[in-house]
Amino acid sequence: MSRKGFRRLGWWTILVGTRRVMRSWLLSLAVVCVVIGAAKEAEAKTLNVANNGVDSLTCGDKKSPCRSISKAIANAASGDDIIVGPGRYGDLNGNGTFELAGGEEKAEVGSGCNCMIKVDKPLTIESRDGAAATVLDAGLAGVDVVLIEPSASGTVFGKKKKGFTLTLGGMNGLDIAGGTVGVRVAGNLATVNGNKGFRVDGSGHVLTGNLASLNNQLGFSISGNGHVLSSNVANANGAGFLISSNSSNGHLLSGNIANANGGIGFIIDGGSGHVLTSNSALGNTDFGIEILVGSSVVITKNNIFGNHGSCNVGNNSGLLNNSGVTINATNNFWGAATGPGGNPADDFCSTELGSITNFAPFATKEFKVKVKILDESPSEALPVESDLSREAKRFWAEEETRVQLVDLQGHLKYDSGWQTSSMLSQLHERLPGLANGVYLYTLRERDQEGREIHREVKKFIIRR
Repeated sequence: MSRKGFRRLGWWTILVGTRRVMRSWLLSLAVVCVVIGAAKEAEAKTLNVANNGVDSLTCGDKKSPCRSISKAIANAASGDDIIVGPGRYGDLNGNGTFELAGGEEKAEVGSGCNCMIKVDKPLTIESRDGAAATVLDAGLAGVDVVLIEPSASGTVFGKKKKGFTLTLGGMNGLDIAGGTVGVRVAGNLATVNGNKGFRVDGSGHVLTGNLASLNNQLGFSISGNGHVLSSNVANANGAGFLISSNSSNGHLLSGNIANANGGIGFIIDGGSGHVLTSNSALGNTDFGIEILVGSSVVITKNNIFGNHGSCNVGNNSGLLNNSGVTINATNNFWGAATGPGGNPADDFCSTELGSITNFAPFATKEFKVKVKILDESPSEALPVESDLSREAKRFWAEEETRVQLVDLQGHLKYDSGWQTSSMLSQLHERLPGLANGVYLYTLRERDQEGREIHREVKKFIIRR
């Protein structure tokens, strides 16, 4: 990542203290479920956490809730649900340590996970009353507020109106570790954390309707492979979104907003197959979008204006292309009907040899990007409900589809390869026998030019 993206970082924040329905695939999945024995979700147990709860080896019932989320996780079995009541969890007395006797979280500081709450099994964790009412406070300890480990692949953290506020972590708000698969995160606020609001590694995760604000380094740090981000907002962080990958299996960002960040809005730093469509990069102190050497990305139907990057004359550059290759940045709105250029529009520039930006044709009016931060369901990740969604559908032309099945350890159980939808209708004839258990299926699509344009990860449980 370039220094320019972080050049204005500082701990000033602490001081202040449409749905895209895949009809052919869903029909195929329905057939598959019938063939393998009418698979359905196993009965999950629900554990409760409340500010008037008491931690014990048996807590979790509605009449005897746990006081800490950590104890509820310890008492839960894989696949269970945890519902957290309103209030504050973490460093309750504000003394910078975590004392189990007082119902504080079982944090691992300076060793182990370096986290306040460790999720080590696949669970659904949600708040009862939403992020504003449910605060996870790490008290400035040098930890992640929440860490989701590889053994917790398939976890759901937060839902529509049922997320959390993750704050005062000396490291990150929410950290999804490398090796995880198919985690879904929605409805959360990460604010005033030492590094990133949301740090995401692993593969096939879906983040939607989350807000990262006032974090010291980044709002969202996205690495690994094949994640989908929709309807998230990064504002007033050191920088907005850092997007990286070590392969051609990049990430899809649709309907997100990066605004008023102290550095760059969207930073593309490595890998290929990334798609940015239907997003807004607005009013960032540096470039709206920066593409670094070794990166490849399609940038289309975005709003890019009001940014203050500079590499030549003036300070109104919205896009810096230093990829060393040709970047497709067509059909974006640059702030004026005349396209990129001088004020009031944003311009684009490059300081790296071989970096070419194709910007024509360009949009002549602003796209409407309507996000629902803290209020969006993971199952409604794509596209954003807006006029822009209808435009984006023309870009997302369905051509070929690929289905992959993995277990929770990430072992591939089936790969259809790239096939037409008609071929996938016969998927059940080629599926191997699967044992009872929890699985994840990944649906991927690519257009006529071979670019991946959609990815969806969901969980199902086989029980005969």
